Amino acid sequence: MRFPIRLAWLLLLLVTAGPALAQTPAPPQRPFGQLVELWTRQLDRIATRAEQANLLPVEIDALREQAGDVRTAAAAAANLARGDLADTRKLLAPLEAKPASDAVPESDAVKAERDRLTEQATVSEGRVKQCEVIIARADQLIERLTKLRGEVMLRTLLRRDASPLSRDVWSKLGPELGTSLQALSTATSAWLGAGLQFDGRDLAGLAGWAIITVLLWAGGRFLRRRFGRGEATEPGQRDRTVTAAIDGVGLVLVPILAVWLIGKLLLATMPPSPINILLPELMTRVITFLLVVGLTATALSPHRPAWRILPFTNQSAQQLSLALRRLMAVGLTVDFIYVALTRSGGETDALSAVGALVLATVISLLTLPALANRAWHAAQPEGEERSSMIGGTWWSVARLLLSVAVLSSIVFALLGYATLAAQLHNAIYFTCLLIAVALLAHRMIGDLLEEAAAPDTPSGRWVRHRLGLPSDATLRGQHLVMLVVDIVLLALLAVLIPAAWGVDTDAILNGAGQLIRGVQVGGVTISLGNIGMAILAFVVCILLARLIRRIVRDRVLPTVDAPMPLRQSIDAGLNYIGVIVAILIGIGALGIDFTNLAIVLGALSVGIGLGLQNIANNVISGVFLLVERPIKAGDWVTVSGHEGFVRRINIRATEVETFQRTHVLVPNSMFLQNPVVNRTYSDTSSRVEIKLTVGLGTDVAAMEGLLREAALGHPRVLRVPAPIVRFIQITTSGLDFELFVFVARLEDRLVVSNDLNKAILAKLIELKIVDPAPVPQLRLVAAENASTEERQPRKPTDAAASS
Repeated sequence: MRFPIRLAWLLLLLVTAGPALAQTPAPPQRPFGQLVELWTRQLDRIATRAEQANLLPVEIDALREQAGDVRTAAAAAANLARGDLADTRKLLAPLEAKPASDAVPESDAVKAERDRLTEQATVSEGRVKQCEVIIARADQLIERLTKLRGEVMLRTLLRRDASPLSRDVWSKLGPELGTSLQALSTATSAWLGAGLQFDGRDLAGLAGWAIITVLLWAGGRFLRRRFGRGEATEPGQRDRTVTAAIDGVGLVLVPILAVWLIGKLLLATMPPSPINILLPELMTRVITFLLVVGLTATALSPHRPAWRILPFTNQSAQQLSLALRRLMAVGLTVDFIYVALTRSGGETDALSAVGALVLATVISLLTLPALANRAWHAAQPEGEERSSMIGGTWWSVARLLLSVAVLSSIVFALLGYATLAAQLHNAIYFTCLLIAVALLAHRMIGDLLEEAAAPDTPSGRWVRHRLGLPSDATLRGQHLVMLVVDIVLLALLAVLIPAAWGVDTDAILNGAGQLIRGVQVGGVTISLGNIGMAILAFVVCILLARLIRRIVRDRVLPTVDAPMPLRQSIDAGLNYIGVIVAILIGIGALGIDFTNLAIVLGALSVGIGLGLQNIANNVISGVFLLVERPIKAGDWVTVSGHEGFVRRINIRATEVETFQRTHVLVPNSMFLQNPVVNRTYSDTSSRVEIKLTVGLGTDVAAMEGLLREAALGHPRVLRVPAPIVRFIQITTSGLDFELFVFVARLEDRLVVSNDLNKAILAKLIELKIVDPAPVPQLRLVAAENASTEERQPRKPTDAAASS
């Protein structure tokens, strides 16, 4: 372990000493007039170059980057000039003030100072206008170059070259192949024969990455020894996730950084053409292969099913892993050979046509096993016989379409559209790879956050301790973090996937920037930033309103000698005022003028008066239901003859699921205009009542003990509040008892009542309070019908029970 540590210290010294040795004095600042002249010449040259024909996409990107640099410099100069202009006007404002009639006449120095400041303000204002002209012209050129790049890319993709079906292609294939091989051999011999001479300017930056690679390798080795895949046969979800993350660092990140460092080190030797072009291509393909190998080993784990984090069957995991690795190994090798032969210089029309056909055929044939159904079977839980597919119906249809698209590249290559065929399968594979990486990252980060928030983990215990929460409290912050992670992943996919299909990345970023900056709609600018600020302002105001409401309700109102209805009215009024203020502040954060809002509300009032009263009534009632929350999703309610559970509260109607599994849409106004029975308004617990009548000779104390023992023996009966046994009265037919028990959930009433009836009956028979032969006359009636039973005449009997 000493050698890596010494190497790390050596590389650290190189990193710290390299930038210090490379420092040079800053160039002198040019006058503003020369800068404007320089910017104008650069924009003229870019405009002239953009008018030339046969521009390559790389050249267009370079021109657009140059125009962007000019625009950035002009924008910085404009901001500096605006600052100078603002400072000058502040100094000039007191000198331009109209003097009073009895003021002392100003001196010549004051006049000279005012003239100097006025001239300086004029110069600054002129500089701002000149910079704005440069910025406008640069924006126009950038937009023109962006449009030109799209047209060039489309023409390149649809360009028809020589077809492999032509005899001339096959006649030229041999000479072109020999020429390409000779050029590659000559360039390689010249590169290796001259010796590897490194450029010292690149070594300093590479040394830092070398230190990071060594540290990651050492850290990954320690973590794999500490948390790696051991001999456990049934590891938990946390073990699988942590191990997958560690293997991802060890199997993917460290080798990729090592390959990247070696490639950059070889490029620092200044290799001749075409070696300098082929080295980055080779480095990209090796990194892609390592990424696929790491993903399959981490997610699929074909040889260790217990550590698999994706729900594949053993056969499907092995089939998919083998197919993907074979596809990457053979496909990337053939692709690199094709690129090396076609970029070696000279005429390669026939070689490009035949090579594109061979490449499309090889990749298509190797792709079909990875898209077959047998590679996507999902592992089924125990007890289920029907096999399902990973991704469901949508992914099955997508795999079929991908198979057709991949096979179509062979047809395009046969017709001579070699560039279109290559772009098609490259875009498909990079898109699938990006989506797979994003889904795997989502799965792993989500599992890590869930395990980090678990009560039995050190991180979960630390968070609960810092927040002062109970040890078994449920944390929900991980869901917000996961939402941010998903937004970041979607934003990256929204940029990278179109880029894989040849869409201009700068155009995507400019569109995203325009979306963030906002779109002008009339006099209002609608942007994601304003919407985010409005949501944040609304949430903060709601939280402050709830805090104030809680303080007034719990601390202020109890000290005031006021009746309870008045206190409830004050509490509800504070709630409504807080919501209204939060809405108004949120609308103000959006930049909406309240005058225009008043006009819109006036128009809506006219529409409401003309025939939208019913809809407006339901909508406003829905707002009150959502704010006041007299009912909520999951409550057991009875309204207008309909009884069931509230499933969803919409803005116009509320969805109630009855016990017959039917759904009733009840208008929201019905909940405010009619009496509503909410059995779970403040508590989900309920009370079960059981009434009994036994013979006159029964021991009262024994009967009370029997009932209490039966109640406490049921697992669903609450101990707090404790069961209650009442000796009601003595009648001519016997002794009347009543048992009250409490259950935690309203749904348990029927089950507990049935179980207690059976248990009490068994005890009565066991203690011979009830004689089962002949069959006693037991009348079991509901609690709500007890009054009806009491009014009916009863026959004398040893025991009678009703519940």
